[in-house]
Amino acid sequence: MWAKTAILSAIIAASAFVAPVSAQQRHPRSMEQGWVQPAQYQGGGGAVQCTRPVGDAIAEVASRAGGGSMVGRARCLEQGGRPIYEIRWRMPDDQLRDFYVSGS
Repeated sequence: MWAKTAILSAIIAASAFVAPVSAQQRHPRSMEQGWVQPAQYQGGGGAVQCTRPVGDAIAEVASRAGGGSMVGRARCLEQGGRPIYEIRWRMPDDQLRDFYVSGS
């Protein structure tokens, strides 16, 4: 009987030194290996600047599309380390297409 009490006491004492799962510190997922991204590729940074006038980019899309009109506004994005314009265009047959033209 005394062996049971000794084993039970040892288990209780050992569990007192282990923190519960809810109290253990966990690192955010972005800090794990393979989840870190360079700052220039994270969304919402606002560091992208298109130096080309937006009117020139729209004229290029109009010549490529052969008619139609722009829907919304042109967005300046970064793709592969360089600035590009994303332009949504309504084609003459009423389909919507996204065109990507150089922003520099």
